Amino acid sequence: MHSLGAIEVDFIDSDLKSRGIVSEDLRDNLLDHICCIIENELSVEDDFHEYYEAILPRFFKNQLSEIQTETDNLLKFKNFYIMKKILKYSGAATVALTILGAIFKSAHWPGAALLIILGGFSFSVVYIPLLIILKLKDEESKIDKLVHTFGLILAIFLSGGVLFKIMRWPFANNLMFYSTLLFTFVFVPIYFITRFRRPDLKFNTTVNSVLMIAVGGIFYSMFDMSYSRKYEQLMVEDHIYIHESAEKLMASNNRLLLTEPENKTALKLHSLSAAINSRIEALAETITTSKTTSNLRQLSNGLDEKVNSYNLQVIELNMPELTKVEMKAFQRLNEINAVLAMNVLARTQQQLALNENCYLSSMLTKSQAIE
Repeated sequence: MHSLGAIEVDFIDSDLKSRGIVSEDLRDNLLDHICCIIENELSVEDDFHEYYEAILPRFFKNQLSEIQTETDNLLKFKNFYIMKKILKYSGAATVALTILGAIFKSAHWPGAALLIILGGFSFSVVYIPLLIILKLKDEESKIDKLVHTFGLILAIFLSGGVLFKIMRWPFANNLMFYSTLLFTFVFVPIYFITRFRRPDLKFNTTVNSVLMIAVGGIFYSMFDMSYSRKYEQLMVEDHIYIHESAEKLMASNNRLLLTEPENKTALKLHSLSAAINSRIEALAETITTSKTTSNLRQLSNGLDEKVNSYNLQVIELNMPELTKVEMKAFQRLNEINAVLAMNVLARTQQQLALNENCYLSSMLTKSQAIE
């Protein structure tokens, strides 16, 4: 049994303070515990200072200041450990749902979309926001906290953009493009500049920056992956051929229509075809002028009623040679490039002209048979 004096107690108190225990209540509790251990275990032959250094590791893993950090976290943020558990579980859920969603989607199994949405939601809405909050609680400088928070916010938008792209939701390209642009050309340079000058972080900062630049550069380069010049030229030639073929069929239809001036069905089918053709020509003119398809959604919306009326007429005619016009082709024009969009429009014109030609030819054959 060893009785500690005032000098030894003061030494322990000042040493605890120098090791990062700044809270007076915490320091008093530690002091009381350490004093009790020393008084109960220290023998007369043992050296006080050596024994004191020997028992200190009982209170921490790496350094004594960990106790102060844990105490601060508990005092400042009561749900700290709960949030850490949620972060861990949401991270595991994100990985599991994303992998399962990818497997289901590649195998075309039902439920793939739901799994991908849940995985993206878990990552963007739960995991990263919690990571931001916990990062703000770390003992880092304000600049480091701001830089990390900025990067994590960009990660939310980028992951959301990827999810929107997979699900073919609107604004996917904008989310991915601007978040990748800011990440690659703004966040990474700021991250590198603010951390590279610190010797202890120099190596890790360099490695992380190279990896982030590589990933960001790959993402950024994918936004303008146009077709090869040769393939694009072939599509242009294909469009010209289809368009000329459609025009020849239209001219033939006009001549055939003269042979059936009293046929109201033929006139109606011709009128419906002409209305759709007129809107297609407007779309083609817009594409030719702007060289892009990004502004076609509003123009193509007006086609719905005309296409529906045309398809109802095709159904009423009940001829196996006639085919309905698919509205999906117009609804997704803004998702493809200008050359491919022109091909889609030309093929629709060809389909309209071919339908009308089949009907008028059949009417002419019947008339000749009667005669």
